[in-house]
Amino acid sequence: MLRCPKCRSKEIYPVAGGYAGWLYRCKKCGYQGALVLEYDEKESGDERRW
Repeated sequence: MLRCPKCRSKEIYPVAGGYAGWLYRCKKCGYQGALVLEYDEKESGDERRW
């Protein structure tokens, strides 16, 4: 599962990609960049800490 590094939203999606990597955009806050938070849903624990 991917999350936005700015607002921690799950509503982040790839907009471009290739050899150099992916660019992502957040629907909630408008963040755009290559840095995203990735975690395993089983190990994420309590959602309230975000």
